[in-house]
Amino acid sequence: MRTRNQDNNKDSTKIKDKDKEVENDPAHTSESDRDDDNDGDENDDGPSEYERMRLENIRRNRELMEQLDIPQTVAAMSSSRGRPDRNKRSAPTSEGGPKKRVEKKVKTVENLPRRTSNRLANIEPDGAVAAKKLEDYRETVNSLQQIRSARRAGILSMADVSNGRGDDTKFEKLLAEMATYVPDKARVKDAEDESDNDAEDSTVKKEEDGEDGDNKKIKHEPSDDKDIKKEQDTKSEDSKVGIKKYFKPATRGAAAAAAASTSNVDTTKASHPSQSRSTALKFADKEPSLRKKVQALRIKGPWPTIKVCEGRVYCMAIHENKDKILVCGGDIDGNVGFWDLDESLDEDYEPDYNEQPNTYQYKVHTRTLSSMQYSPTDPTKLYTTSYDGSVRYFDLTKAKILESYVVKADASDHLGSISMDSTGQQLWFADNDGAVTLKDVRTPKDEMVYRKVLHEKKVGCVNVNPKYSNLIITSSLDRTMKIWDIRTFGQYKADEAIAEIAEFPHRLSVTSAMWSPDGMSIASTSYDDNVRIFNNFDPALPDIKEIPEPVRIHHNNQSGRWVTMLRAVWSHQFNWFSIGNMNKSVDIYSRGTGDLMANLRDAQVLTTVPAVNAWHPNRVLLASGMANGKMVIWR
Repeated sequence: MRTRNQDNNKDSTKIKDKDKEVENDPAHTSESDRDDDNDGDENDDGPSEYERMRLENIRRNRELMEQLDIPQTVAAMSSSRGRPDRNKRSAPTSEGGPKKRVEKKVKTVENLPRRTSNRLANIEPDGAVAAKKLEDYRETVNSLQQIRSARRAGILSMADVSNGRGDDTKFEKLLAEMATYVPDKARVKDAEDESDNDAEDSTVKKEEDGEDGDNKKIKHEPSDDKDIKKEQDTKSEDSKVGIKKYFKPATRGAAAAAAASTSNVDTTKASHPSQSRSTALKFADKEPSLRKKVQALRIKGPWPTIKVCEGRVYCMAIHENKDKILVCGGDIDGNVGFWDLDESLDEDYEPDYNEQPNTYQYKVHTRTLSSMQYSPTDPTKLYTTSYDGSVRYFDLTKAKILESYVVKADASDHLGSISMDSTGQQLWFADNDGAVTLKDVRTPKDEMVYRKVLHEKKVGCVNVNPKYSNLIITSSLDRTMKIWDIRTFGQYKADEAIAEIAEFPHRLSVTSAMWSPDGMSIASTSYDDNVRIFNNFDPALPDIKEIPEPVRIHHNNQSGRWVTMLRAVWSHQFNWFSIGNMNKSVDIYSRGTGDLMANLRDAQVLTTVPAVNAWHPNRVLLASGMANGKMVIWR
């Protein structure tokens, strides 16, 4: 019985015999075949060039098949010594079984580090010369980065650091005019107390005259020696109790009742025991008028928004001259921008076509300008800190930028928040290593008083108490806010941990913590979406043990990467503070109750979040800065 393979072999033999007959027939021979035969006759001594190439390809393919570990195919090629017949089926590997499928090996490619592209660097790939050029290119890039991050040393004139925005000659005249300003010695006096003297006097007079409903006169002096002794005993007992008596919640006075009528936030307020009834009535009578002042703030003028800085606004300050408004801002590129606001104060002022406001810009630092503050005793000096590791001050009288301090090589060059005491001589600033530095502005730039590590992580804000300069408050990335008495710093060695007076933990990082103008309250902001107000705090007492329970205000503080972090900024005159709102507005909160006094918004003007805010020291005027380098004025 014939098999199928035998029939196939017979058919293939017939086809081959028929092909040979056709090849031997001279009628079916083409001209090209004849030419090939003639060439073969001339070179009968060996194979042709084409034949040698074919044999070489066969040998190379056989070696490749051996490397791929396919023995059946290699055996078939070796037996035929040529190209196998495609019409002939290969024999099965086993009787009746299917042909085994050979799995190919997958090459594992090693993940090598990314290399610098020669094409992007415009370097020809020519061996050692290319490597040398590549090394030179890398050194050039590194040197450029060092130049960009290096500070600008020495005294800088406005011509050296001008960015070409504004007329420098005109700005020098403006600075000369600002330098003639004489600061008011009573600038730090609370405007609420000053404006309510008449109301307080009248209230006290009514009480003394017996017009309080009972027609009885109130005597404030002790009548005999027993009362004097009793009063002295009470004072001594109070001194033993210390600051704890200020943390006990008192009865809700008239001020809290008046605030509760217009507030939808937590109205729990602990009245200070030292406040008399007349003082409580004084604040209650004045509160509505203050609210009206704040709620009346609007963006006015011919230029609603002005681009003062080149990059994102990071900090702001306003000169205290109330007759000549000069707003200043610092951005993340180290630029300082000034805006002369006088010409835009008049509501009926109409600028000419293509007329620009008076703005001036100078490259004072090489990296982010993190903080700025005018000296409280000398408003002609504007101090700035930067991530380039330097502290500078803008001298308005000399029209120059001078260095006040330069960090050491072993310290962090990321200088953050800045704060000056009431004397204008002690300068505090924080860094990324969790330390704060005290600098005497009268000493050379390479000298400091000391540098103390107070936190485990970055200190985002340091602030000096305006009334008691021995107390500072710090907020850190380690989720804590701490109060320190700098008089105890000398008791500790360099490697010893300093003990704080009081500490208040937060759930997430604390971005800022600042004293109120009277030094009696603290406002802190944190990424846990809360603004905390610590009231009834008397730093004059010697035994401060803990911080009172704060008033909590829920506030969205998730600013993200492209918006400057939100901070609570106190007004210089009034007991309120402002903070930017992620809904493109500004919130103003009252200190005592934490209720929302006003929400400043303008949908047509504000196209981004007014994250940075600064109050005018002598006027009800607020400046706000945004991520696009623009500013707005609320007045």
